Amino acid sequence: MDCTRTVMEREQERCRCIVEQDFDALHELLSPALIHTHTRGNTDDRDSYLRYVREVVEILDLQRPSLRVIALGHDAAVMHGKQVNRARLRGQDGKEARVEAMVTQVWALEGDGQWRLIAFHATPLGAPPPAVPR
Repeated sequence: MDCTRTVMEREQERCRCIVEQDFDALHELLSPALIHTHTRGNTDDRDSYLRYVREVVEILDLQRPSLRVIALGHDAAVMHGKQVNRARLRGQDGKEARVEAMVTQVWALEGDGQWRLIAFHATPLGAPPPAVPR
């Protein structure tokens, strides 16, 4: 299977895991070396990112239209495109935020033969979302 198709499938699975709150499967998609930069500029590693999506914010919908993948050899790829999500703080029914961003991601084929997300950087389109207490 070619790299482009593989990382597109992995990204689709990442989005599914986040919305369906399948955090065990999400853990497997994220590299232990993950650097995740949010739209407000704050960063997480894999463990703190997983805590964030488990305990702080609930992603209700996550769309990735118009993705582009650039293969970097056989073991890395850059993915770029728009991300649109609807989210709310956990325990805050009804109060949602819609966030649009351009996202650059790096996927890497790791030593165990699995493709994982190793870097994620989001730039807001328009005003950044409200600050989230953590």
